[in-house]
Amino acid sequence: MSTHDFQLAYTIKPRDPERDEPDAAQARHHLRENLGLDTVEHIETTLLGLVQLENTTVEGRSREAERLIRERIHGELKRLHVLSSVKFYGSLMVSGLGPAIRINIL
Repeated sequence: MSTHDFQLAYTIKPRDPERDEPDAAQARHHLRENLGLDTVEHIETTLLGLVQLENTTVEGRSREAERLIRERIHGELKRLHVLSSVKFYGSLMVSGLGPAIRINIL
């Protein structure tokens, strides 16, 4: 198992801006304040953390990191009951795993 630093930059957009902005704002605040991850001062939608990966290849670790982070974010949005009212777009950088990984929850 290997431990890697990661940075997740993301945006959460309301599906219907007039109706769903409160859900999007709630989701943004929740992810920033309740996941136990570090944040970047003055950048509201960037999270920093560690991810433990079991795969032995770089490509496998990249897929595993994407899956783990996506599942965590998806679970939080589901818990907030906002999956039907918001869209999540993210760019995940994991140390030692190459280019950014796109994560979308639509």
